[in-house]
Amino acid sequence: IARGYFEQGLYSDAEKIYARLRSIFPSQIEGMERYSTSLWHQKKETDLAFLAHELIDVDRDSPEAWCAVGNSFSVQKDHDQAIKCFKRAVQLDPYFAYAYTLQGHEYISNEENDKALAVFRSAVGVDSRHYNGWYGIGQVFEKQGKYDFAEQHYRTAGGINPSNSLLVTSIGTVLEKLKNPKAALVQYTKACDLMPPSAIARLKRARVLANLKQPHAALEELKLLKAIAPDEANVFFMLGLVHKMLKQKSEAIRNWTIAGNLDPKVRPHMTERDISQILREKSFTDTTITTGTIPHQRRNGAIGGHER
Repeated sequence: IARGYFEQGLYSDAEKIYARLRSIFPSQIEGMERYSTSLWHQKKETDLAFLAHELIDVDRDSPEAWCAVGNSFSVQKDHDQAIKCFKRAVQLDPYFAYAYTLQGHEYISNEENDKALAVFRSAVGVDSRHYNGWYGIGQVFEKQGKYDFAEQHYRTAGGINPSNSLLVTSIGTVLEKLKNPKAALVQYTKACDLMPPSAIARLKRARVLANLKQPHAALEELKLLKAIAPDEANVFFMLGLVHKMLKQKSEAIRNWTIAGNLDPKVRPHMTERDISQILREKSFTDTTITTGTIPHQRRNGAIGGHER
């Protein structure tokens, strides 16, 4: 059950099941690397450090324990130490695919994309159905601007794990970058169907609808998103843009004012040129919302987060 929640990116639900499992079987090691990642996504540094310490006490020669220790360093943004831990996990079990994947994400954090690509390929080399590794390869290609290759690998990952909305959203993201907004919209809609509270998918879907000159549909999407993320500046910022497209100036100013209060970096007064630029992927950066119910995503999933 916990693994099922984890694969869908429902980390809070997964955590609860894993915690219950450990309360019954405190010496349990199998699956604990994903428990640690569930805590990583939720930025529970103390709980993660405690789990890592306990797992090392139970079996310091298990790759699961070293993955937990690596995740603990990672959540503190000590990526070099995290890499050392994940390398130790691989030394203990060269066929432990997830350790390669976690190592790859740390290399990405250090902007060492070639090393990341190598370890992601090692992950799928030892387990061809390790979708996290295929996603990681796609992520590197996306960062390199090789969007066709990124789409191919994201689709491979999504074919292995079709229930994860982040993978579907990632396909939509590269389709947008390939100048195919209608195809991207199909993917974002699918992601929203898979996980209705997915903030990143809904925000991207609203943006594409606005870009396709469908402001009324975009507005309905943003109303749903506002209920999911009531304190998210980007949502109100986008609402302001859509209201301006609908020539509802007072509503546009109201929403931009709210956005500015939530995040002073948001610019509340936009020109028509700004609007067209902000609707493009390059200008509208999704830096603060995440997949799921908000806020953090990475190893299994981003706004600002990634599958992991």
